[in-house]
Amino acid sequence: MDSLALRALVREWKEKYVGARVDRIHQPSDRTLVLTVRQAGTHRFVLSAERGRERAHTLFFARPDNPVDPPMFCMLARKHLVGGRIRDIRQHGWDRVLDIVMESVDELGDTAVFTLTLELMGKHSNLILCRADADGTPTRIVDAVVRVPSDLSRVRQVLPGLMYVRPPTQGRPAIDRVTRDDLEPLAGLATDDAKAWTRALMRTVAGVGPVTAREALARVSPETGTGAADPEQVVSTLATLARAAALGLESAHVGLDELGRVTACAPFHLSAYERCQEVPSFDEALARFAEEHDAIEVLTGQKANLMRALADQLDRLRGKRVKLETELEHAEDHESLRIMGEVLTAYAHRVNKGATQVTLENFYDDNRPITIPLDPSKSATENAQAYFKRASKRKRALTLAADELAQTLGDMAYLESCLLQAEDADAEQLPLLRDELAEQGFLKPGPRRRGDRAKHAGRRGGAPQFTPYTFRSSDGWTILVGRSNQQNDRLTLRQSRPQDIWMHVKDQPGSHVVIRRQGETVPERTLQEAAMLAAYYSKARDSSNVAVDYTDVRHVWKPGGARPGHVLYNQQRTLFVTPDRSQMRPLLVQIGQPSNK
Repeated sequence: MDSLALRALVREWKEKYVGARVDRIHQPSDRTLVLTVRQAGTHRFVLSAERGRERAHTLFFARPDNPVDPPMFCMLARKHLVGGRIRDIRQHGWDRVLDIVMESVDELGDTAVFTLTLELMGKHSNLILCRADADGTPTRIVDAVVRVPSDLSRVRQVLPGLMYVRPPTQGRPAIDRVTRDDLEPLAGLATDDAKAWTRALMRTVAGVGPVTAREALARVSPETGTGAADPEQVVSTLATLARAAALGLESAHVGLDELGRVTACAPFHLSAYERCQEVPSFDEALARFAEEHDAIEVLTGQKANLMRALADQLDRLRGKRVKLETELEHAEDHESLRIMGEVLTAYAHRVNKGATQVTLENFYDDNRPITIPLDPSKSATENAQAYFKRASKRKRALTLAADELAQTLGDMAYLESCLLQAEDADAEQLPLLRDELAEQGFLKPGPRRRGDRAKHAGRRGGAPQFTPYTFRSSDGWTILVGRSNQQNDRLTLRQSRPQDIWMHVKDQPGSHVVIRRQGETVPERTLQEAAMLAAYYSKARDSSNVAVDYTDVRHVWKPGGARPGHVLYNQQRTLFVTPDRSQMRPLLVQIGQPSNK
């Protein structure tokens, strides 16, 4: 978030949250606080000082974890702020510093004023709870998510009991005060190097981030994305963007990549992006941007450990596959060994005792000569018997290795599907996935915790407690998506009707998708939406032109002894789709997943 983004957020939050009552406070991670407030309904917003992910926005869909044991900072915030009301929301000048002024009642029944101050400064970001004066200016520090003692910074300490001091200024002109002279150092840049101009503008003007810099330059020179043609116009455009952010003169937009994923957000139109989309509010634009990039970042230690264990198992199986393929290559010469034994048996009288090799006519190959290595300590007949024995052994090994290779490849496909599910798993799905892997022999059964038996009662027979994702297509047809391998089996083989439509990404791990047939002909738009869901919930999520097979459920069956989720099918047809997040958003919002992966 740069200064313009914060200015737009403050403008929207003033209208939305001033006067709201603080109902609950949670701290889902070390540097992130979530406040639940009541003001014409219940709302949640996040204040995060996480390095590289510092941000503030409303939580429109996601519901973060609530740790059982809240950290000390969370306890202090609850003590002083829960039950109080938000009196004001401010930005300190054009700095990336957000003050949320709150008024509450202390233990003696007196009115107390506090501020939650979020400093959005990259690796130096911090969230600080302060006592404030009557005007809402932070005075004394109560605590901070990152305490900064003197041995970490001799310039500015952040410790409980100290007076709060604003972060030092950067010595650069703010966006509303920049002049042509300030841009003079940029004159020597190449006229066609848009990236260099973007970086230079960010270094020259305080509070300007990459999105704002890129947009300003694109508006000045759409062809090159630089400001070399008219520096005065760059100054004017920066001022225009600042007014747009402060006064809401332009609609908020998100920038999209070729797959429809949100890659940028701004409180103004994004002409610098080939694809952009208008959003009702900048707050929602920030939330969409954060949710898009949170999937990888929010992996819990448990999820990371499970994914690491799956990766280790896959590495072991890949090594086993290479070994088996090598064995198969050696075993395939069993026929040549048998032929050498037959030729030796037929021409034993021509083999000299003690010979190390002999060349004879191969009657299996038009009597062409064949050279046969010999053990000089054995007779010709004994050498022939040794070749017969080796041939028989390699023939048996060929069958065993082929069967084991097929099993290994099946296990690899199964683990890849589990790895995909682990990436998407929530707190409900993760223990079920771990249990499934333990049942299949890939993980050791974990220790049962108190209450697990009651919590997971009814899961016998591999029946997970949670239900498939349910979507409603634009044409009103029901689309179901499996959320685990065992659930894929249940959805396809038990819960679907023979005439329903079954979908799966071709030759890739992924979820089973079922369209509940409501008529003889399935609308083309429903097929496309279901195919995009199949691609999205598969290993091909970030690919384009994904092949998705579909057929009637009656043509899908499970081979004997197959791993969970593995089925065979025939009489299929194929669609090619791209899981475009912007097109899928109306579907994903139905289950609270607004294109956030």
